[in-house]
Amino acid sequence: MNYLIVGVGGVIGAILRYTVGKIFREVMEKDHPVATLFINVIGSFLIGYLSTKHLSSEYKLFLMAGLLGGFTTYSTFMLETSRYIKRKKHMKAFIYVFISILFGILAAGVGIWIANFI
Repeated sequence: MNYLIVGVGGVIGAILRYTVGKIFREVMEKDHPVATLFINVIGSFLIGYLSTKHLSSEYKLFLMAGLLGGFTTYSTFMLETSRYIKRKKHMKAFIYVFISILFGILAAGVGIWIANFI
């Protein structure tokens, strides 16, 4: 049953990620890593927030492993970074990695802080 819970959440998260990415591509009129950064920071915030909540193990599996696991995207982050490196845009690659990690950690921390504050 846990596999089904994670799987359903993952499908929903992947569809949400695709939708957010599509919206960013349409607004920016080009493929840009800002969508991945946004997705991963929002996911980091939500997982930080949810990690402090007293949820059943099924809800945690669905939301954290499934939905947010399907929504956030480490592999796309790595692909975009690799593309910068391949194009010899090393400074952009470094900045993208640095900002992604920094904002991700800060977002998770803010999520935890807000959850504890409420």
